[in-house]
Amino acid sequence: MADNRGGPRGRGNNQRNRTPDRQEEDQSQRTQRLALSAWDLARTRTGRPDSPRGHTITLRANQRLLQAFENGRAIPEGNRSVLRAPDRSRGSVLLIHGVSTGPGDLYELADVLYDADYTISVVRLPDYGTEGDTICEVSWEAALELVRQRFRLLARGGGRIHVVGLGFGATLALHLSLHESVSTLILLAPAIMPRESILQRMLVRFKLHRLGFVHSWLGWNADLMEGMDRVRGRIGSLKVPIYAAQCDDDDRASPDSLRVLQRKARHDGSLFRSFPEGGHAILDNHGSGTLFNDIVSFCDGR
Repeated sequence: MADNRGGPRGRGNNQRNRTPDRQEEDQSQRTQRLALSAWDLARTRTGRPDSPRGHTITLRANQRLLQAFENGRAIPEGNRSVLRAPDRSRGSVLLIHGVSTGPGDLYELADVLYDADYTISVVRLPDYGTEGDTICEVSWEAALELVRQRFRLLARGGGRIHVVGLGFGATLALHLSLHESVSTLILLAPAIMPRESILQRMLVRFKLHRLGFVHSWLGWNADLMEGMDRVRGRIGSLKVPIYAAQCDDDDRASPDSLRVLQRKARHDGSLFRSFPEGGHAILDNHGSGTLFNDIVSFCDGR
């Protein structure tokens, strides 16, 4: 009888028979190697923009690192971050989901933009998609810091960077534009105005939500309301064109958010669109028919 041990098939059996601890160790080592590769690429290019080819290599190294990290955390496929760079990019688009949405809600739009020759980066906000945790347990400042890191990675290649924010992601996009050189803002179902009462908003305005008993009463919404409150008063100082769209029957983000943006936006190239119906799932209901074309055209024209 032939002995099948010791060949490639035997090695495959060893791979399958590894214990979970060994598999986790292998994954950790792979992640460390990828992290060192990404760090080394960034270190060797300090102080100057990447060449187009070099930037593509850097982005793809970071995507492999993200994939290894999310594999290690068992992030579901539909909630994973995405970073894709075409060989010849016309610019970059950073896409940010919100609290009640996830990266998967932006995949179709990201595909449309990638097919239009844009580098696309869909962010997975901290702890989103991990078992037992939600974005609600992470401060909006921590989420913003991750968004800024991803923006700076895209900025290494130069060129225009457009930012898409969905739901509370629109608030993060506005905060980002106060600190970084954003080319355009695309805000979808923006959560700029909370649905909470005036009393609750005033407690946040005067920072009383940081008191333990007040925070317990308001719950995790207090942190989100703080992020919204801080950016609303500064929208008028932004000098970037804004494309914003919202449904009148949005049951999660107040439709007043669109009106606030219309009133405070200063750039003459800003555009606003409202839909009578569609709820908070604005991309599901109006993406392929209207919004996808609008967004690509808005990015192309600026």
